[in-house]
Amino acid sequence: MSSVEEEISLKEIINTLWQGKWIVAVITIIALLISSLYSFVIADPVYKGKSEVTIHKVATVPESIQPYIDEMTKPELFQQTMTSPDVLSDVIEENNLDTTVSSLQSGLQIELPSDSENTSSIITISMEGTDREKIASIIDSAVSTTKAAIGDKIQTRLTSLEEEYQQKMTEEDEKITTAVQEFNEMGADDGIPALIQFQQNTNSDGQYVFEMSEALLNDIQSLDKQTKIEYEKINENIANLTELYNFYNSKHDDISSVSTMNIMDLSMDVVSDTFVPEAPIAPSKLLNLAISVVLGLMIGVGVVFLREYMKDEEANKSH
Repeated sequence: MSSVEEEISLKEIINTLWQGKWIVAVITIIALLISSLYSFVIADPVYKGKSEVTIHKVATVPESIQPYIDEMTKPELFQQTMTSPDVLSDVIEENNLDTTVSSLQSGLQIELPSDSENTSSIITISMEGTDREKIASIIDSAVSTTKAAIGDKIQTRLTSLEEEYQQKMTEEDEKITTAVQEFNEMGADDGIPALIQFQQNTNSDGQYVFEMSEALLNDIQSLDKQTKIEYEKINENIANLTELYNFYNSKHDDISSVSTMNIMDLSMDVVSDTFVPEAPIAPSKLLNLAISVVLGLMIGVGVVFLREYMKDEEANKSH
């Protein structure tokens, strides 16, 4: 009995749909026309532009300076700098954009490399919009402005380090001068030749070296035990101060050799220039049309059954 009822019910459904086929067809056509009008006429095409840059180590940078360069050229710092208000404000001004910093921040998409420990890290910058030329201009401007901003940060850091090491060299130089004077004053009382200090001029300030003649060494060895210990202490102090001064001098020279370089020009390369395909990514016309057909059919079927239901209700009331 149930199978007979199901067969009757199915026949009723098919019959109802057949009777309302024109309603379904008309509603589907209307939905298709609305979708076509939106997709082909109303909606502006949306394009997506993309550029790729890579940041790598600079072979000519001294090993002692490389950690500072690595820290300031990390992909994460590149992203933070590009999305910073200062950089984006410059981009907005350069391109005469009628937008806000926060809006541009959300519009620029930056994809960092999955493995930041690679010697070469590719960063992808992309943006969507309705104006192909403006997309390309904004991405190019963002990349160049970010590059300049990071370059300024690197130069500021190197200048600070150079000044710091120069200050330390000055302090150690004063200590060395005082210690040598103390040695020579002691030597004058004991008839020992003066310790001669001078600097090699191979670099900007050179490194300290001392002339310790054989006669001077012999004179010190001939002293009594207590006096000899005093000379050995001051000699050790001079040696330690000299080593520290020469260390700072070496660091200072390393930084000086890098400060004249444009680090960002050497460490950052544009892998692919900004490219905006002519084919838009949105709206998806075929997808919109397919969705409109499905929605039209669903709404049409719903209207047909609602219409049949209302007829049945009126028939029941009349009886």
